[in-house]
Amino acid sequence: MQSIEEKNLHDSVVKRTCYWTDGIYLSVHILYLILFIIANSTFMIVMNIVSILVYVLFYFLIRKGKYYIYALSCGAEILIFMSISTVLFGFQAGFHLNIIGLCVVSFFTTYFNKRTGSLKKALAWSIMSVLVYLGLHFYCSFNNPIYTIDKWLVVSLYAFHGICAFGFVVSYLLIFLLYAMDLEEKIKNESRTDKLTQISNRYDLYNYLDSIENKADYALAIFDIDDFKKVNDTYGHVFGDYVLKTIAKIAFDNPNHSFVARYGGEEFVVIIKMYSDEQRTFEIIDSIRKTIEDYQFGFEGIETHVTISCGIARYQENINIDKWLSLADSKLYECKHSGKNKTLMH
Repeated sequence: MQSIEEKNLHDSVVKRTCYWTDGIYLSVHILYLILFIIANSTFMIVMNIVSILVYVLFYFLIRKGKYYIYALSCGAEILIFMSISTVLFGFQAGFHLNIIGLCVVSFFTTYFNKRTGSLKKALAWSIMSVLVYLGLHFYCSFNNPIYTIDKWLVVSLYAFHGICAFGFVVSYLLIFLLYAMDLEEKIKNESRTDKLTQISNRYDLYNYLDSIENKADYALAIFDIDDFKKVNDTYGHVFGDYVLKTIAKIAFDNPNHSFVARYGGEEFVVIIKMYSDEQRTFEIIDSIRKTIEDYQFGFEGIETHVTISCGIARYQENINIDKWLSLADSKLYECKHSGKNKTLMH
């Protein structure tokens, strides 16, 4: 299921692309209009005035969020306009080159309109564009252009259309690439974040621990909410979730921590830099326990206190991450079996 953030990003990209596209196509037809006024081509002047009005109307389609209808209408306008222009002025004017870009646009449109778009429609549109392109090629191979225009205009139009065709392909691929990279980054962040507490999860914890070059400078603490099952059974899981989120925030807001993660269930891991005075390191982590002990948990008319038990382990030479965690966990286990609501250091 698409997240709200992903949907907002998706809609933002589609809307911006449609506005951007409409503005460019409108500008192109205004430029065409100027060129054909200079060339005194009455038919093309009329065609471009019609196209300009069409793209102004398309603006209102975009405002109403009719993106797929806009894309289809826009594609049809380009296909019709470029086909007629190619018949009138021949291949040498390069109008046909813009049809190539429609293939890219069709797949782009399909991806960003998953409800109404489909791969079959994109393929059908691309095949139709290719057939139109080939049909124009064969027609122009056996028929002279209906209108003859000055050489400077022919060369200018071909160069302009070549730029447009490449612009079509590069621009849409660039937009798709930027969207994919942004979405990939968001997915990456989500995969490393605990959904409930919005702090790092176990996966991100291991990445962080792997990234520490001198682990001997750090202490690792695992703490667990005392009798959390009883909290859930007594006050319900909604209240339990509130407790987990609140404790995560208390631990995260501690100014001395280097890293906080939800290890799983009601267990959390805190990493801090070791002080030269070990007692100071102990006191900083124990201060989290004391803050939670004194905190009044209140939610939807329910008020209570909860406590945690915490085990701390200094890094030891030639141990791996799992062993380091195990050392802290052994001290946590000791806390649990010697009265709870306490902190012990290995």
